[in-house]
Amino acid sequence: MPDPLSLLPLAVAAAGGRLDGCEAAALVAAGHTLLQRTAPLVRALTGRRSAILLPPGPAFLVALAASDGRGALWLDPASSRVDLERQVRDAGVGAVFSVSTLLSRRPTDLPIVWLDDVPRAAHLDVGDVSRPVDLGNHFGLSLEGERGAVGRSEECLLEWPPGAPAPTGHTHRTLLDAARQIVADRKLTPLHVTAWTGSTPSLDSLVGRCLAPLLAGGTVVTA
Repeated sequence: MPDPLSLLPLAVAAAGGRLDGCEAAALVAAGHTLLQRTAPLVRALTGRRSAILLPPGPAFLVALAASDGRGALWLDPASSRVDLERQVRDAGVGAVFSVSTLLSRRPTDLPIVWLDDVPRAAHLDVGDVSRPVDLGNHFGLSLEGERGAVGRSEECLLEWPPGAPAPTGHTHRTLLDAARQIVADRKLTPLHVTAWTGSTPSLDSLVGRCLAPLLAGGTVVTA
């Protein structure tokens, strides 16, 4: 059976870091609780990818965890709505994670989860049905495993560079390897505080300023 810590979100949760004052473990637990309490979301994502339309912050980690091992397409909020519609269609996206400040960028005709109040609550819109989801009482996470477990070779995150004909995929393994290398190179420790900023998706920023510090058990803050 694969080591649970070979999944990027669980590896981050097990490291004990914090993101904007929230424990990374609590954010990942909120993502899993979201799936456990929203059967319509699970159905929408079955056999499909998710999409993340979010700025840096705690909601990003919740969305990545709620993607539950399937590929998550990281959308650029600066893209036109036409481009966003095309990207979610071409990438086979089943549902979108976002926040209300990006309402004008919301791709239409897809279920959407609003993550303005994580890790306490979320809000799910599916068709004509809109309902809150309480995330306050998280189910426990099983975080037993090898801290240095090799990441799975399954798709984790996709980015769609401007002008590219298709998205670029990154596996749990490639992301974990890159983040762990930065931890070693920079000698990151739980005492480090790192700023994760920027409104445009940047894999280098995500890995270097969010994932690596969290894997070291450190603190990440966003603007």
